Amino acid sequence: MPLRVFLPFVSLWFITFGFISPTSAQEVDEFAAFEEEINAPAESTPPPAPAVVELAPQETSAQKIERLKKEIRKGGPAATKQIVQLANELYKAKQYKMVTLLLWKHVEKIDRTGLLLLAEAHEQLKEPDEMIRVLNIEIGKNDKDAEAYTLMGQAYLMKKKNNDAMEAFKKAIEINPKYESAYDGLIRMYEKRNPPNLYELRILYQDMIANIGKRPVYLTKLCEINTLDGTYEPAMNACRDAISKSPKVGDNYVYLGLAQKAVGDDKLAMATLKKAAQQFPKAEIAQYNFAKLLEEQKNYVEAMKVYKTGTEADPKSARSWLGLATTSFEIKKYEIALLAFKNACRYDKKNAVAFRRATTTLRTNRNSQWVDKFENASENCTF
Repeated sequence: MPLRVFLPFVSLWFITFGFISPTSAQEVDEFAAFEEEINAPAESTPPPAPAVVELAPQETSAQKIERLKKEIRKGGPAATKQIVQLANELYKAKQYKMVTLLLWKHVEKIDRTGLLLLAEAHEQLKEPDEMIRVLNIEIGKNDKDAEAYTLMGQAYLMKKKNNDAMEAFKKAIEINPKYESAYDGLIRMYEKRNPPNLYELRILYQDMIANIGKRPVYLTKLCEINTLDGTYEPAMNACRDAISKSPKVGDNYVYLGLAQKAVGDDKLAMATLKKAAQQFPKAEIAQYNFAKLLEEQKNYVEAMKVYKTGTEADPKSARSWLGLATTSFEIKKYEIALLAFKNACRYDKKNAVAFRRATTTLRTNRNSQWVDKFENASENCTF
C-alpha cells in the first residue's frame, strides 16, 4: 500500500479587534461565514511560470474583492487599511449590509474614511440611528469634520428631526463655508416647505456665490428665486449674469422677461420672452410664459399657437393645455378647446372651474351644437 503523508496547516490568521456592534443572531452567523471566507488559509502557490511580457487585463470589482481577501489573510500592518478598501469595494457592489458588519467589527481601528463609509452604508440601508452612532465616533475624534456633520444632518432628516438636521448642516457650513453638500442639505429643506422659503434660499445662494464662486447653476437659481420673490432689480442683475455664463439655459431668459414685465417694461419683456420661446422650443416654461403674455394682450391666435408648442414640449403640462383651451375657446375653435380642456383637467383637477365656466358661456350664448359636449365632459372633470 502506498504511503500517504498528511501535512496539516500549522497557522491560521484571524482578524480580531475588540468592538462588535450589537447584531441579531442571523447577522452574527452571516458575518461569521464572511469572516471564515476572509480568514481561510491561503492556497499553496505553484512555482512561478516563466515571465511573459503582456498587458494585464483590467481588474474587475469581483476580482479586486477576492484579491483584498487574500491580502487580508496574510496579515501585517496594512490589514486595517485593506479592510477599509474591501468595505469600499463591497459598497460599490451595493452589499451595504456586509459593509456594516465588516466595519463595525473593526470600528476601533478604522480611520476616518472607514467611519464615513460605515455611515454612508447605514444611510443606504435607511438606518439613521446607526448613522448617528458612528458619526458621533468620528466627531468625537474631530469636531471640525464638515462632511460628518453633513451626514449627521441627513440622518436627522430621515428621523424627521428637522431642527436638528438644520443645525447639523449649518455647523458644517460654519466649519467649511465652501462645502457644497451642506448647502444642498439646507436647500432641500427650504424647497420642501409649502410655500418654499424663498428668503432663506436667496441668502443661501448668495452665500454660495460669495464663498464658492459664480457658478452658472447658482446664478440661474438666484435669477429664479429673486423673480419669484418679487425682488426684481436683483433678479434682472442675476439673470443677466446667468445668461452670460449659461446662454443655452432658457430659464434665465424667461425669468429675466418676467422681471422686466413686473417693473413695467412690457416692450422689453415681450422681446425677451419671444426670444426665449424661439430659441428653446422644447422648453415648456419658455412657451408658456410667452403665450401667456400674448394672451394678456388679447392676441389669441398667436397665443394659441405658442401654447400648442408648450403642450408638445411637455404633454403633461396642465397649464399649457389650459392656455390652449382658453385661447382656442376665445376664437371659437371649440373642437380644439374641448380636447384641450379635457387634457387640462386630466393633469390638474383644479382646471374643472375654468372648464365649467366655458360650459356656462356656451349655455348663455345658446350654443346648442357644443353645450352638451362641454357639459358632459366638464361634469366628468371633478376635484
